[in-house]
Order: sequence, then structure tokens, then C-alpha cells
Amino acid sequence: MIETVGITKTYNQGKPNEYRALREVSVTVEAGEFVVIKGPSGSGKTTLLTLVGGMARPTSGRIFVSGREISSLPERFLTEIRRQSFGFVFQSLNLIRGLSALENVMAPAYPSGEPHTRLRRRALELLERFGLAGRAGAKVEWLSGGEAQRVAIARALVNDPAAIIADEPTAHLDGALAAEFLDLLAQLNLQGKTVLVTSHDPRVWTGRAVSRVIELRDGAVVSADGTP
Repeated sequence: MIETVGITKTYNQGKPNEYRALREVSVTVEAGEFVVIKGPSGSGKTTLLTLVGGMARPTSGRIFVSGREISSLPERFLTEIRRQSFGFVFQSLNLIRGLSALENVMAPAYPSGEPHTRLRRRALELLERFGLAGRAGAKVEWLSGGEAQRVAIARALVNDPAAIIADEPTAHLDGALAAEFLDLLAQLNLQGKTVLVTSHDPRVWTGRAVSRVIELRDGAVVSADGTP
């Protein structure tokens, strides 16, 4: 489903502080896999994730999603593919303070122009699925850490994407919340979602649901066929 071919990402190109975050990275993630990208801080994990998710462009190389090259698409087409193909769970969650849990879940789907009533019903169904029906009207700053994590997953699923992308999702979670979050990802994977996660947390890349581990160091792939 996702393939990168020799991608390189260089920041501040041609300047004294030029930095190459990725170096000729070629990896493939098949539909339905649960893949973890691991490596120390600065290894290029997050950069690779942002490129695969269409949130940035490589300096060189190509990226394919479901057989279609996305690395050279105009932004208006890339935005649509990003919305349809990927659901994002960020390390800091990026929930919008001042809005309710329900409004946060609905937010990524507003640009689609879907009727509000139908969108609201789907968002409520997702919150109910994660045990949050009673918290739909609560502002996100009133939620517990575990509740906020589940709202973030519901938001990632509102457009029914083929893949869930999560960047260091357990970085600020205690053991119990991390286990709960990983169980939710495992359930989504069993239901057919591709899951792609970056982490340097052994709790993530040794999880039973993980099908493969890709290891990065200094912007290059050390191993792409590892198992947890």
C-alpha cells in the first residue's frame, strides 16, 4: 500500500546548517500490516512518517500510496489523498481546546462537505465505540489522558482511512495508558486497518500485534524486515 523509493530529505539545503534527515530510504508497507519504525532520537523516524503521510515532500525520491505516486502531486490533490488514505494520531494529540470531544472528532471531515447530520451521527458512533458517548459534549481540556487518547483515535477514524499513522503515541503515557492505546491500535489492525507507528519505546515495538519493525539510524534504514 505504501512504498518509498530512494527518498532523501534535506533541510536548509545549500546553507551552512544543511541537515540531511533521511538518506536514500526505500521501504514498503503492505496493506493490513502493523509496522513500527524505531530508532533513537534524530534517526529520521518522524521525518519518514511525515513524508509517507503527505505532510511534507521529499528532497528526492518517490513515494507511492496504493500504487499512485504522491510525492509530486499538487497540494490540492495531495490534501485529498491525505484525508482519504490516512488518519493521524500525533504525539501531542493536537486536540482543539475549547471544542468538545464530538467537535474534535468531526473536524477532519468538515472539508468533505458531508451533511452535518450524517457526519455528527458517525462521530457519535465512533465515540460510543471507544466508550466515550457520555463525554461527547465535554470540552477536551476536561478529559482524562486516556479519554483524550481515545478521542484522538476516533478523530483519526472519522474519514474511514485505510491507514492509521501514529507518531510516538506513548511518549507521554504511563504503563496502563500505553497498554490501553496499543490494544486499541491492535483492534483496528485486526479490523483491516494498516497501522504505521514511530517509537523508541520497547512497549510499542515488542507488542504482539506488531508484524514488522523497520529500524532507522542516522537517516538510513538499518533493517526493514525485523520482527519484534
